[in-house]
Amino acid sequence: MELIFIAGFTLAVVVGLSMGLMGSGGSILTLPIFVYIFHIEPQYALDYSLFSIGILALVGSIYPLKKREIDLKTTTIFLLPSLISVYFTKRYLLVSIPESFNIGSMEISRNHIIMLLFAIVILISATAMVRRQKQVQNATFKGRPAQIFNVILVGSLVGIMTGLVGAGGGFIIVPALVLLLGIPLKQAIATSLFIIGLNASFGLIANYHFLQHMNWFILVTFTLITLIGLQIGSKWKDKLDAAKLKGIFGYFLISIGTLIFAFEFMQFVNH
Repeated sequence: MELIFIAGFTLAVVVGLSMGLMGSGGSILTLPIFVYIFHIEPQYALDYSLFSIGILALVGSIYPLKKREIDLKTTTIFLLPSLISVYFTKRYLLVSIPESFNIGSMEISRNHIIMLLFAIVILISATAMVRRQKQVQNATFKGRPAQIFNVILVGSLVGIMTGLVGAGGGFIIVPALVLLLGIPLKQAIATSLFIIGLNASFGLIANYHFLQHMNWFILVTFTLITLIGLQIGSKWKDKLDAAKLKGIFGYFLISIGTLIFAFEFMQFVNH
């Protein structure tokens, strides 16, 4: 096995650790791992990411579901628009982007657009983690029209992001559940995993015809290793300072996002 593949499978542990510890962050790493380490085209790497993160998040949701830490009735308001938007984004919006188009003398490919968008999402996610804004836990969901509208809006945004760049959106989901639905932080993290898992599954179903392009050895091996990281992270999360971890991980993501943006921009300019 090539050394670069070993590095990719090692990073799979980090993906699982992040999801187990913080309920987010793992999906941000999967796309660049598949693109830059396993050399999979971004349009196909999106589905690799959705497959791995979908299974990882759903497995991570089993224990919280058994303990009834996930408020299924309340979060349905968030989940439904999210599922609908991720399906239509994968089924119609993503495929409507042309393989390439010209702006003046420069040619832009769909793959460049996907990776540039992804770099922007990483930087936004990292900034949110580094800032570590205080979560307001005394908010309550009263079913007011303005609250419902905000929940639907945020849910739709998360779905579009999942469909376009394969990111689960945990950095948006967790504060949205706390602030808009009044769910305690611990429950919000568990619920975030559940929503990410369902979103990723719907996104994959919407593009089921891409399954024929998958390298199942890489995909299954990577996914199984992420599950090992998930179990380790789940056991460590009560022993470590989650806020400090998010700050450290945020700075790491800023460096990753900056590198991806610079690399894709230079390729775009020099194309």
